Amino acid sequence: MTDKRLNRPPTLWLLMFLLLFQGISATPTGFMLARDPSGGLMQMPLDMLKSTPFRDYRLPGLILCIVLGLGAFFVMGCLFIRPDWAWAQRINPFKDQHWTWTASAAFGLMLMIWITVQVLMITLGTWLQPLYLGVGLAILLLTLSPAVRAYLRLRTSSAGR
Repeated sequence: MTDKRLNRPPTLWLLMFLLLFQGISATPTGFMLARDPSGGLMQMPLDMLKSTPFRDYRLPGLILCIVLGLGAFFVMGCLFIRPDWAWAQRINPFKDQHWTWTASAAFGLMLMIWITVQVLMITLGTWLQPLYLGVGLAILLLTLSPAVRAYLRLRTSSAGR
């Protein structure tokens, strides 16, 4: 496995960079929204939430910080070190792929769903929404790329772990 780690494909490096970008942008933003649920720190008026189930930005901020921020760092780090966690591989529905492949694909989908729901609830408010929809799509497409799939493919003998 050590030799394989040294030969990461460029698409995997780009995937990890996008996850790093997502983590760097979502973690502090979500933290600021959770810390000041009025939206004042981010200069976001509460009336933006009038057509949503949220009274303030605390819960969306926590989701943004923890799931879409720290979660991006987690997936990126795990793609880099490829931990051999039997429990994670057991719950992975794609037994021929390392569990980090599934986590990466799920993260890209999750980011796209987050942005889509946001736009449906509060409308298209800024150029950042299409940007992050694109980041989520790029994460998913890079995860599905042949080079990343091949890099994270398990050998037949270890697929049952």
